[in-house]
Amino acid sequence: MNDEKIDPEDLPLHPEYTPAMVQIQGQGVVYVADYQTLESGWVRLTEWRDRRVKLPPHKIEAIREVRTEYYDAGTDGEYVKAKRVAHDEQREEASADDSGGKVVVADD
Repeated sequence: MNDEKIDPEDLPLHPEYTPAMVQIQGQGVVYVADYQTLESGWVRLTEWRDRRVKLPPHKIEAIREVRTEYYDAGTDGEYVKAKRVAHDEQREEASADDSGGKVVVADD
């Protein structure tokens, strides 16, 4: 985890990232680079700025994964496996997200 942004055109392969649209109670939809449901039921979200936050299950109304695709990013005939967000508009939205999709959840 650092202050560098995650590139939607070149998602990390290890560990795999699963971009998603997350509906957060009282906040609306947040576009994130990755999400994980923890054993406790809490959800860990990774913002496009590579910042992580955990939310309790009662704050999450819905999670919808964003389609990704593998492609050849190599040059000069060399094959290089890469993964990216499949839809151009969603890649642009993530790239232009200077706020990093910042997740802010009010205390109960």
